[in-house]
Amino acid sequence: MPLISPVRLAIMLGGLVAIGPLAIDTYLPALPTMADDFGVAVHTVELSVSLYVIGVALGQWLGGPLSDHFGRKPVAFTGLLVFIAASLGIAVCQQVWSLYLLRVVQALGGGATVVIAAASVRDNFSGREAARVLTTVGLVLLLAPLVAPAMGAALLALAGWRSIFVMLAGYALLVMLILRFGVPTVTPRVVDEPLRHRMFAAYGRVLRQRRAMGYILANGLAFSAMFIFITDAAFLYIDYFQVDESRFPILFGANVVGMLTLNRVNAVLLRYYESPAILGVALMIQTLAALALLTIALLGELSLWNVVPLIMTVASMAALAIPNAMASFLAYFDNDSGAATGLNGCLQFLMAGLIGSGLGLIHDGTPLPMTVLMALCACLALASYWFLGRARG
Repeated sequence: MPLISPVRLAIMLGGLVAIGPLAIDTYLPALPTMADDFGVAVHTVELSVSLYVIGVALGQWLGGPLSDHFGRKPVAFTGLLVFIAASLGIAVCQQVWSLYLLRVVQALGGGATVVIAAASVRDNFSGREAARVLTTVGLVLLLAPLVAPAMGAALLALAGWRSIFVMLAGYALLVMLILRFGVPTVTPRVVDEPLRHRMFAAYGRVLRQRRAMGYILANGLAFSAMFIFITDAAFLYIDYFQVDESRFPILFGANVVGMLTLNRVNAVLLRYYESPAILGVALMIQTLAALALLTIALLGELSLWNVVPLIMTVASMAALAIPNAMASFLAYFDNDSGAATGLNGCLQFLMAGLIGSGLGLIHDGTPLPMTVLMALCACLALASYWFLGRARG
């Protein structure tokens, strides 16, 4: 019998995973001011965003198997302490190189902390119930980016950009208290082998589980299809379609509304269907929408009236696919759920970051490269699901 109610666990873990979008999106309005303070160009400070994404990937890669070995809470507390120390360090740093270094350290702590969320769900629930909890956690993850920029802009106006990182440290401290007193402790399975061997063996077991890897790859590629649009959204709407900057948040926010809607729809679908089945339908619809977008781009018929709904579909299906992909692959791991979650998070961020960077290399001043990569990622996600996730044996 679970030691905690699904709703209560979801709310607490949702607060935990919100560290990610808060750490990225809260300081975005302050980038120009930070650049002025450091005496560098804005794009130089923007590099700290990419460094954080890479650090999160590494943090999840390390934190997953460590949480299987030492337990969820010790790893989370350590990660949060690292995050707090780095955040306070950024609040007093004077050079851009120290910002880079501290952002990587901050991300390592944040990534090692966030990775325990899905593993903690698997510790207490499985199957549809796990998918429902993950869906609610995903709802918080979607809401956080809506709140974070406004919060950062308010702190910037009231107390300067350094106060943003003091706030992040305070938020992490609050999360520590919630974890300490709210989340039940699950004793890790005792394994009579050195930690180093344990880590490699755990990742080996995950990699050898064919179906689970199909779901993990599908998850990362579906997320990448959405992330490609996020990377190119300003160009697409402001430069290509000449949308006024005041209308850009409306068009961009439409995707968030679609994702929130599908998040709630998923909660209903899980009453009647298993996660792998929902995942397959979501990936199929995402692929069809991405291929339709590519076809329209090749025909030179792109317009706001056909681009906006198709991109909303691609993004919304990613929001539907991700919690079901996670529930699907976690079902295969009773003792290695941390390692599985760590590998999933690491691959998800690395794939999205590398593919997003690749878009910049092949960009030709039109939306065509974006649509090609979105369609490619969606097709590969569906193929991973079909040929690996649904394969026999």
